[in-house]
Amino acid sequence: MRLKSLEYVESGDIIGKPVYDDKCQLLLAKNVVLSQNYIERLKKANIQCVYIEDDLSEGIEFNNVISDELKIRSISAVKSVFKDMSENKGHSYQIKSIESIKSVVEEIMRVIYDNPSTLYCMAELMGTDMYTYNHSAEVAVLSMLVAKSMKLNETFIQKIGIGAMLHDIGKMSIPGEVLNKVEPLSEAEMKLVKAHVQYGYDMLKENDFISPLSRQIVLLHHEKLNGVGYPYGLAGDQIPIHVRIVTLCDIFNAISSNRAYKGRLNADEALEILRTEAVYELDRDIYYHMLKVVNIYPPGTVVELTNGEIGIVIKENHEAQTRPVVQVIRDRKKAEVVDLMDYLTLFIRKTIEI
Repeated sequence: MRLKSLEYVESGDIIGKPVYDDKCQLLLAKNVVLSQNYIERLKKANIQCVYIEDDLSEGIEFNNVISDELKIRSISAVKSVFKDMSENKGHSYQIKSIESIKSVVEEIMRVIYDNPSTLYCMAELMGTDMYTYNHSAEVAVLSMLVAKSMKLNETFIQKIGIGAMLHDIGKMSIPGEVLNKVEPLSEAEMKLVKAHVQYGYDMLKENDFISPLSRQIVLLHHEKLNGVGYPYGLAGDQIPIHVRIVTLCDIFNAISSNRAYKGRLNADEALEILRTEAVYELDRDIYYHMLKVVNIYPPGTVVELTNGEIGIVIKENHEAQTRPVVQVIRDRKKAEVVDLMDYLTLFIRKTIEI
């Protein structure tokens, strides 16, 4: 199985993972053979990538930290709470549906503690219309994994997960045409977007079902260590550790996701961008913990090696993630298998599409 951008998908390709619509309902099931009509349906649903099964990726399994089923329930819970909040403007936000968020966070906690060696890799299951909800669920999973790597206690990690799930809830108060605008935002539009942290905090500040720690994440997740963030321009140790964790995970997921106005970066590219920012704006120690839990080249990734060969990653290396096991492809057929740990002068140059 491998991930393939919709622009490269062809009639006859076989779906390797289920695809869901903006109602979290099944759009195309696993093993469906794509026709042009199905491809048009995917485009209409703003699906950017699908997992396919083909001869080149036969036998390659994509194992994420949480199951597709739990991922969809997480997204559905986020969407439900966000909608509840946005539809109750002007009212007290004592909304008990927040319990659904707590429930999925507790389940994610059980999964990550039961599977300590499984690495994080974002699963592409939905279209860009669901970006805000999908992003919130992904940031929660990654934040909890990073916090666990840092050996924070379980109660603290659970509160981080809830805060991460809700961190963008204030965007429900911002028009979609501003959030998804392709052109550069005007000064007024940028000010509106930045206000989402205060909108979100105001929605939750009197909600007894949410801890102050989680609410703090909602308010402060755009603060930066060098003081250039918002809403208060906090710097250094003024920014709590739980906020710094979610901030880093938020940025990583944002730049490695498909969105209405831009394509995604691969994990290796996103991590390289964060590496440079971690010197000034982000927490370098948290960045190194992120490196421990993110699968940089997950199985099914198509790569170009420094010797010019093309291959597909078939197995990650937990001890040295930039040096996985690669199935070399020549003339669109499988050739030899190369373990990059055995060829220390050979590197991955970049990820590609075929």
